[in-house]
Amino acid sequence: MDISLQLWSIKEEVEEDFARALELTEKAGYSGVEFAGYHGKSPSQLGEMLARYHLRAVSTHAGIDRLRTALDDELEYAKALGYALIVCPWSDCESAEQAVADAEFLEACAKKTLKEGVAIGYHNHNQEFRKFNGRYAMDIMLDHMPSVKFEPDVFWIAYGLVDPVRYIKPLATAGRIAAIHAKELDREGPDNVYIGRGRIDFAGIARICPPDAYPWIIEQEEFSSDHFDGISQSLKGLREALS
Repeated sequence: MDISLQLWSIKEEVEEDFARALELTEKAGYSGVEFAGYHGKSPSQLGEMLARYHLRAVSTHAGIDRLRTALDDELEYAKALGYALIVCPWSDCESAEQAVADAEFLEACAKKTLKEGVAIGYHNHNQEFRKFNGRYAMDIMLDHMPSVKFEPDVFWIAYGLVDPVRYIKPLATAGRIAAIHAKELDREGPDNVYIGRGRIDFAGIARICPPDAYPWIIEQEEFSSDHFDGISQSLKGLREALS
């Protein structure tokens, strides 16, 4: 079972020594990574490091401002490193109008990148599950960006008091899901805990979006041990949940 790591999880290590961070990722048992910035590394430098540690790049996160100013650069990284998904990780969603405007911008990006064989995706937090006129902001966005794929963060969907399995299923049926962000929500509160210690139904999600058909990417934001131990524990917990 191939599982990737969102490198934001170990951002301090990445900032300090990118190669060492990738080495720790491989040693923890991951087979791939999702970038969260390149920290001055060129595509060729990143490609050499990935090859050294037997990792593959599955996708990247690029903020909406980055997409406004450097979409061509993001395409260069994607094509050079062999991944086909550029994910926008944020919209403020402070109003329905803003949700529509951001979605329409991402749709325009997608129409450009798809010509190069690269998809644009969107990754949610919990603000997308506030309602405007009785509809989730996330649904409003999806309606206005039909060419954009969805990378559901199951922690934030559940945090927004929505059942991830119920929410993801019709989107998977409609072909809208690009990848799964696996993150665990504590049984008793709002904290991000290691996978297997919380309430997310990962097995139910896997029945809809199996790991052999969709990239699964672990993101760990909160740690109760050192980062290497934390990403290792979450990977172990996910494998057990899906076994």
